[in-house]
Amino acid sequence: MNESTTPIMSPTDAIKKQLPLTQSLTRYLNTRCSESVLKQLSLEVEDSSQQVKTHIFFDQEHHRPTSARSYPIVYQRKRIGALNLLKHADLPGTSPSELTNLSDQIGILVKRNAIQTLSHQYLGKSASLQGYSDQILNLEKTIERIAAKLCPVFIQAESGSEVIDVACSIHFSSYAKHHPFYEIDCASCDEEDFAKKLHHINSSMNQGCIFFSHIDALSVSQQKYLLEQLTTQSNNATSYTSKIDLQRVRVISASEQDIQAMVDNEQFLPSLWHKLNFFNLNIPPLRERPEDIQEMVEQLSELYQLSPEQHLTEQAKLMLKNYRWPNNVAELEKVLLRAFTLAQENNIGEQTLATIYPQLAAATDYSLSNKQCVDHLLVGNLTPFQKYHPSLQKALSFIMQNWQRDISLKELSANAFVSPSHLSYLFKRALQRSFKQILAELRIRKACELIEHNPNLRITDLCMEVGFGDLSHFEKIFRRYTNMSPREYKKKYQP
Repeated sequence: MNESTTPIMSPTDAIKKQLPLTQSLTRYLNTRCSESVLKQLSLEVEDSSQQVKTHIFFDQEHHRPTSARSYPIVYQRKRIGALNLLKHADLPGTSPSELTNLSDQIGILVKRNAIQTLSHQYLGKSASLQGYSDQILNLEKTIERIAAKLCPVFIQAESGSEVIDVACSIHFSSYAKHHPFYEIDCASCDEEDFAKKLHHINSSMNQGCIFFSHIDALSVSQQKYLLEQLTTQSNNATSYTSKIDLQRVRVISASEQDIQAMVDNEQFLPSLWHKLNFFNLNIPPLRERPEDIQEMVEQLSELYQLSPEQHLTEQAKLMLKNYRWPNNVAELEKVLLRAFTLAQENNIGEQTLATIYPQLAAATDYSLSNKQCVDHLLVGNLTPFQKYHPSLQKALSFIMQNWQRDISLKELSANAFVSPSHLSYLFKRALQRSFKQILAELRIRKACELIEHNPNLRITDLCMEVGFGDLSHFEKIFRRYTNMSPREYKKKYQP
């Protein structure tokens, strides 16, 4: 039995010393739960990478052996642990529905750890998704269901996205996880190479997974050849065949292009597309999940640091978070590898990043323009917005006057005398953010002002005062915009 004691709001150095599974779960729960809730929780999970059960307690002072309520942690209908509430408490975030949802997400992270272990064992490198955004966790929840069925999967993603991580997550979550995983990069194969690779793979496996990346790069003749190799006619259990038996081998394909548009333009065979597109997954671009960047930066920093003394400043991390990442995770990896390799100083700041990768300088301007937008709303100054569309001006005025209320896009568009879809377009085009993002930052800035004026204000009262009905959500959003918890921010102003 392996027992780990995990501190609340663990410092980065403390988290690094923990086992990988404990480390991942600690980071995740610190983003989802308040300190008071964490003190009432414990975890009991099966760590397949260590072949032991891991017990995690979040209250350093007391390890209570019994629990008031227990919620099973399940993956693919198999119990792999339990989330325990140590005593009955009327705290935000501890309702049965909230804890059930939390246990579901913990199950995904436990499996993520197992995928990292298996991919490192069989492929020589760890491959799994990173981050705790709702988009990524929902994607992994879909993968959990898809992996249980042996059917083809198509992955749609922008350049530089985590297609190999998604493909590995599917394979290593399936019953065939101990069978071979092969990747064929269609963009790097001519017709002869493609046929040779496919023949070699087919002749050496009768179970497992074949991943075709850049499937859109196949010529029409290559598409025809691949279509000929796909069959649903099973031979006996031990024989090998020169074709891909879809009843024994999973086929995963991925593309940055719109394959359906290629089919419509007669650039891709509809019969092949029909075979490949049984399940369809879409990887959200990194710019749509900025909260994942911080976790990725932590993981990649550990990988690329030349020495433990090297680190990024908070301002440098904020610069990375504000950048749009047109080439997604691959671009982030490249930037961090350059930074840790080329930086002359251990303390890597904004100026160093901008020198090493000039494109990041634009992110600083973007961040400043957004900050100024909220600055004007804070003081009730609408004059700078007069250059914008009249409906956008009306919407900003409504937000400024009603920021404490629960505003919907429908209500906001009605007051701006424009359709909801067009108003969303106006916000994105002029301000590069949604109204929800602007409203959230405005509320957090108001919260900061209230703390600065009265650092002894209770966090629960502060949460309600600035328009948040859920304490855990408030703390999550506060950390997103300030890189610290409300309690940490209060300490800055307390005598």
